[in-house]
Amino acid sequence: MSSPLEEASTVLNGDEKSAYPEALLKLHAVGGEEADTAVMNFVRRMSAMDHLDDLYEIEVHGMAVRVAAELDPDRDVEPFLDLLDPAPSGNRLVRKVMTWGPLAYPDTFPRSPWGYTRLRRLDPPPVARYTARLLAKSRTVRVSAAMALGDTADLAALDPLADVLADPSRDVRVSAINSVRRLRHAGAANELQGHPAEAGLVDALSSRQPLVHEAAVQALVLLERTDMVKDVIRSGDSGGRLQRALDRGITPLPRTWPGDETTL
Repeated sequence: MSSPLEEASTVLNGDEKSAYPEALLKLHAVGGEEADTAVMNFVRRMSAMDHLDDLYEIEVHGMAVRVAAELDPDRDVEPFLDLLDPAPSGNRLVRKVMTWGPLAYPDTFPRSPWGYTRLRRLDPPPVARYTARLLAKSRTVRVSAAMALGDTADLAALDPLADVLADPSRDVRVSAINSVRRLRHAGAANELQGHPAEAGLVDALSSRQPLVHEAAVQALVLLERTDMVKDVIRSGDSGGRLQRALDRGITPLPRTWPGDETTL
């Protein structure tokens, strides 16, 4: 009887492309050197394909990069750069479209979940890369960059996230709040004491925009700061909105990729 690793490796060497995602998730769960080799062989297979090939799926290619980054964040990044920095199109209209806001940042929108957030040897490295994207004029790029910072699993991301907790855009603020919350899985609860991000979350409780203050309540609860929420409630909870948000409990965050385990 073949092992799960052997079965998944066989699928990735075959032509049943609908089975590729499940096989990649299986290798992610198995882990180890053999799983890593199988994933990297698949990454190289996808990279060698013409994008018009019937077996090629850019989302699957990106998912393979993500699994590789999860298995070894410190690995050489060279095999992934063709997806991160694709060759410019020969079509003038396509090149013009690709200069538009979000599309001009292939590592941020819509591909930031594809492992680049975890590849520590990128130049610039993930936190610096996505911090720079926070300066973009495009709200969409800033939302995605804030999300990507939370996906880095690097506590250094708390500093730039603290800065955008006061972004003019509601959507950017919510994305930043959720990213601070997501960094709980990297140990953020222990790092927040006295950090500007902690104060930023508390300030967000006073927002009149439900998406902002509700996200802040959930982040503070999960980061072991429920008392801070209760202090604000006692000092003046207009209309009981914070108490209602506290009573509703925790809503899972959207998955950044199919194998994401940082939603709570």
